[in-house]
Amino acid sequence: MNEETWIKLGDQTSGNLRSSQHTYMLAVTALTAVIVFGSNPDATFLLTVAAIGTGLFGLLTFENSQQGFMALMKGMPDSMAGTEMGAAFKRTPFMVFRLANAVLVSLIAIAQIIQVN
Repeated sequence: MNEETWIKLGDQTSGNLRSSQHTYMLAVTALTAVIVFGSNPDATFLLTVAAIGTGLFGLLTFENSQQGFMALMKGMPDSMAGTEMGAAFKRTPFMVFRLANAVLVSLIAIAQIIQVN
């Protein structure tokens, strides 16, 4: 793969991650506002389902982006891999990011579910 194509794929993957993060943050914020300021006991089940769905969305979209970044690192052009920046990219701790995301998103979903019920 040439450098130009690799950089374009990286930009696309970054854009997908940003878009997913913005969507997740908007959904979590809206759901939290409804949970905090709403007082309809009939909506408990629906809010619980929404919290689970939003959490799954956050987990799966971030995981998809991380898989894309990991594949991108494997396909890094040799001309870039030999530089200091290429070596730094290769050392990116993707497992730490994935674990931190899973823990954080799960804690947010659990807190929302506890508050609803």
